[in-house]
Amino acid sequence: MRVLLIFIDGFGLGSNNPEINPLVRFGLPTFNEVFGQPITHDIGSIITPESCLIPIDATLGVTGLPQSATGQAAILTGINTARAMGRHIQAFPGPQLSKIISDDNIMKKLTENGLTATSANMYTPDYFELVAKRKRRHSAITLAAMSTGMTLRSLPEMKIGEAVYQDITNEMLSDFGIDGIPVISPMQAANNLVNISRKYSFTIFEYFQTDRAGHKQNWQYAKRILGILDEFISGVYKRLSADTLLIITSDHGNFEDMSAKTHTFSKVPLIALGHQAKKLVSGITDLTGIAPAIIEVLGKDDLCDRITCACRQ
Repeated sequence: MRVLLIFIDGFGLGSNNPEINPLVRFGLPTFNEVFGQPITHDIGSIITPESCLIPIDATLGVTGLPQSATGQAAILTGINTARAMGRHIQAFPGPQLSKIISDDNIMKKLTENGLTATSANMYTPDYFELVAKRKRRHSAITLAAMSTGMTLRSLPEMKIGEAVYQDITNEMLSDFGIDGIPVISPMQAANNLVNISRKYSFTIFEYFQTDRAGHKQNWQYAKRILGILDEFISGVYKRLSADTLLIITSDHGNFEDMSAKTHTFSKVPLIALGHQAKKLVSGITDLTGIAPAIIEVLGKDDLCDRITCACRQ
């Protein structure tokens, strides 16, 4: 059994209004085909043995708009990190939240218990230098990956198809002065991601251009990235092996409402496609349910018990 998690930043369930929701105006044909309609807050829960979508809460019972740092931390740890911190924390984790993520995330727990976990994302060669100069900060997902002791994937892995850049197609690499890496199709990136996932119990890929487009209210860019995302997700879905569960989720809403630059209070989709999809979504109501559910479908009951206990603290 394997799990592949595609994390899409700022991807909520909005209104069925093409005037404000790119998911309605432009669509995601792959999801429209699987679920029979656009993914909006009208869709409700759709649960079949191998294709499920449920709306889950991103506010975590804490006042204020949901934010990336605490939202991603909740997904990764199963802990209500917004409540633990006393507020929603935006963008990148500070020292206290970073420690929670590093100590209690699902990737670390899996590797400590004999399973394998990896981040498929490619990082630029100067990433750690930029972090040291405080020009970059670790995301929650990066912290989780580093806690396993893995070496973050970079150009050597990219050149042999063993990494996927955050924009999927590599087009943005030239903006960082990185040449010699060809632009690839979303379908090729999907093939690379699936091949990586076949080597691990748990694989995560982080995509955040949706959140950027939402903050900028950039309709033209929204249309472009939805086309890329749809081809990418379709390619992953079609190439999944029979023993792999594909999960797609987000940390908060934003992209689904282009009438505002801020995040939203929208619920976010938890999508599960493939082996044990129905088992995964059963009983989940918010972001904190995702990590324990992944542990359960991967068959580590003792580990699931520990994460569940942490969620209740």
